[in-house]
Amino acid sequence: MMALSIALATLLPLLFLAFFLLGRCWQRWRSAQDAITDVTRQHFEIFQSGEFNEAAVETAKRRFHLLFERGGERAVEASIQAGPQFIYQVRALAEIGTDAAGRILERQLQRRLSDNHLEQTWYTIDLAACLRLLNRQESLPSLLRCSEPARESPLGHYFAAETVCILGFAGYLHDPETPDGQSALRLVHRVMEGLRFGLPPHVITEARLGELIEKAWDHRPTGAMAVHVRIVHETLRVLRRAPHLKAALSDDLAAQETLDWQLLRLGALESTWREFLRQAPAALLARVGVASGAERAEICRALRDLRVEAAGELWPLVLRGDGAERALMIDVLRWSRDPRVGPWLREFAREHVPMEKRANNRPAGEAPRQPSFSGAVPYANILTSLRGHPSPETERFLLLACQDWDPTIRMAALSSLGWVEPMEFAEVRDCLARCKRDPSPEVRQTARAALARLGERGSLHWFRQALLADDPHQVAEAAHVIANEGLTLLWPELDRLIDCGNPDVALHAREASERLAEEMEQAHIGLG
Repeated sequence: MMALSIALATLLPLLFLAFFLLGRCWQRWRSAQDAITDVTRQHFEIFQSGEFNEAAVETAKRRFHLLFERGGERAVEASIQAGPQFIYQVRALAEIGTDAAGRILERQLQRRLSDNHLEQTWYTIDLAACLRLLNRQESLPSLLRCSEPARESPLGHYFAAETVCILGFAGYLHDPETPDGQSALRLVHRVMEGLRFGLPPHVITEARLGELIEKAWDHRPTGAMAVHVRIVHETLRVLRRAPHLKAALSDDLAAQETLDWQLLRLGALESTWREFLRQAPAALLARVGVASGAERAEICRALRDLRVEAAGELWPLVLRGDGAERALMIDVLRWSRDPRVGPWLREFAREHVPMEKRANNRPAGEAPRQPSFSGAVPYANILTSLRGHPSPETERFLLLACQDWDPTIRMAALSSLGWVEPMEFAEVRDCLARCKRDPSPEVRQTARAALARLGERGSLHWFRQALLADDPHQVAEAAHVIANEGLTLLWPELDRLIDCGNPDVALHAREASERLAEEMEQAHIGLG
């Protein structure tokens, strides 16, 4: 059971913020499919309590040994079923450790075990963790080919962390223009991003991320490939957090030394990377019009990460793009300074969404199972992007959207209020006060955050109390909500948490404080 102990020791810190990450994306997941299942609940209980049913693993191992003797691989594979027993069955195969067990685990990656996206992601993470325990390099192609849905889930950081730690992963970075090379690069980006959302610093040392990224950089193609731009951008954000990462390993000098070495390799390229990012926007903008499919989507993500002015290139594409692609482009337009973008977005939404009719319906307390408007119309993305285009017309538009019957739309509209002084203060105040009594708890919290941005004392006090909770998970979630919502008035309270006795809370408080600092710097650049 040594391998199991190591796996749990690795994964326990990773899932510290699992509830928070799930909550951030929950509205999207609910509208796509389903509620929390028994399997999802089981995983949260395992990772929160640290209690793993070793007896169930031993029982599965004994059964599999008999099946291997009597019926071979087919008999064992036929006995593996989806459900709460799955994690024990695949862990038993990992502990058996034979080539046959490894082949069975790999083939499970091709199975669709659940129609619930979140549950399916848990199964994929379980399999990746077991293949990592076996260090099964020959399974990497299968992991890379099934990586997209797992990578894009709220728990995608954990799947990525398991996969990049398998010996031999670095070899796929040699061919960045192949499908497997592209998948490998996106997993590297996901891991680097995950270091800001709960992945512990020892992932850097176990995956040797400094060497991986150095190798990806050395084998990049000519020009600014979007996924390389995203990796470099995220790596610079991680380098900024190097003191926080080292502080988290202060009790382990050997691990700290290894971490220093990996960060040193990254730091040696910092000036080169900053120049690369300075030149990247022009190359990305030149390419976005002729690219298509996954390449264009990745370019849009890179433009969004860099907050590039792209209205001239993107708006013609928005009008003829499909739903997912259009949503990404509209996200990029949030950062445009072009005065035409706000009117364009409002007009596009009014042409495709009956806003007044929707506002006359009774507000729902829970998000609908399916989106309440056409997938070709990224209405929620438009509402969040309008945050970057304040005007009296935008304010009235958002106030109307705050009356929508769908709570996901009300949340999106509320999230764009309170970033600047309201132009119609009384109307905005009344709207936010009304939404604090909304039937949806998520809408109530979003309205409370908007009021806190405007300095309303009661809302600020509510968030302060959340930071003083006894439950460290609740404190960590509150810290990240404060960062996400831009509640700079609570920055001093976050700074005090950095020195608290709980190392996990301190780590997340440091991250939240760092994000507020980044946003402040970006705001100053935008005013420059």
